[in-house]
Amino acid sequence: MGIKASGALLTLAVFTLAARAMSSDEFGRLAIWFNALSFLAVAACFGQDTLIARSFGEYAGKGDYAQAWGAYCYGWIMLVASALVFAGGVLFLAPFFFPGLARTALLAGAFFLLTQTLLHYSSHSTRVIVNFVISEVTRELIWRTVLLLVVIWSVLHQGLTPAEFFTAAGIGQILSFITALRYVRAAYKAHSAACTDQADRKQWFSRGLAMWQSAVVEAGSAYFDVMIIGYLASPEAAGDYFVAARIANVFIMVLTGLNTYSMAQSASLHFSGQTQKLQDILRSLVLVSTAMLAPLLLLIYVFGHEILMIFGERFSAVYPTLVVLSTACFVMSSSGSASVILLTTGHEKLYSRIITATTLLRFTLTAILSFFFGSLGAAWAFALVNAPLFVALSVICKRAIGADTSIMSVLPYLRARIAGRAYSA
Repeated sequence: MGIKASGALLTLAVFTLAARAMSSDEFGRLAIWFNALSFLAVAACFGQDTLIARSFGEYAGKGDYAQAWGAYCYGWIMLVASALVFAGGVLFLAPFFFPGLARTALLAGAFFLLTQTLLHYSSHSTRVIVNFVISEVTRELIWRTVLLLVVIWSVLHQGLTPAEFFTAAGIGQILSFITALRYVRAAYKAHSAACTDQADRKQWFSRGLAMWQSAVVEAGSAYFDVMIIGYLASPEAAGDYFVAARIANVFIMVLTGLNTYSMAQSASLHFSGQTQKLQDILRSLVLVSTAMLAPLLLLIYVFGHEILMIFGERFSAVYPTLVVLSTACFVMSSSGSASVILLTTGHEKLYSRIITATTLLRFTLTAILSFFFGSLGAAWAFALVNAPLFVALSVICKRAIGADTSIMSVLPYLRARIAGRAYSA
């Protein structure tokens, strides 16, 4: 949680400086491109980042490291090929749709897309192969620190350009996944295999395809709002929503922290029949996150105007958008890691269908409401779909695998403790 919080603060610092260094339209365009490239990076993973979390955990849990390392190598092959195709596609197609785009910005954007794709797979695989601490330090802190230093230097000396922003981020991401690979190499020496086994490639491809579909829909849900607002309203409105979403994203960062730990444990515990141990972990995680985030939500309610003014005085008007997004994100985080549990325990197709249908609904609402109400309309579209969705996912997860990911899992535990003490007395 500390690592996630630090990553969130670094992100806020980066975009605070960018918002103050750029005009409202320039910052809005940077936000749109950042979201677009981040979405493409998730799509370029082709589901391999999620697949390796299940495959390595499943095979290593059985002591079959030939299959485990075979799945790891298979993931890298698929990922690099896909990343090169996506980066090449950006270089080739972007000039047709955006003829005024500078060549340096285009090259920097393609470079950022390539490196972020590699970092996604590197961090997800490191999570199950090494541990989640190394995974999250490389995923959250290293590249953002490099980016922040470059942004500070640019703002102080010459102003910030998108090309500098994406180049610095790409260089930081290279340093991040190189660091992660060193730890994976040490783990391989500890659990080496005489040869790798990729006999399950057809099965991996099928699973990866379903996971890719879910990941693309999830990424679209996370990144398309800003792009839709920029297209239907204005780059300035997109920038307003982006700032509010970055602050509210602190709640999602904590939820991602839950997912990070539960992803590293869920597959091996589920497939070895240790459902109660998995339930204990999920209950502890959601209890800690809710205890951390409830005071933060209150802080945003009371001091939201002041927090937004850090980005610039004009952003104070975005307070209603921030309140709606933060409330929805708090409900989502209190629902726990149901999405990851379903994906890594053999229910990826069910999850894919659910997330696809709800995301299409949210895109429709976002398009309609943002056209009439700008960033606030998009925030309501986010809240009205995502908050009920995450509550429903926790219920589905409880029925499917017998583990409740939500804060409600604390109630049976407390009743059992109270009953036990009463019996003892």
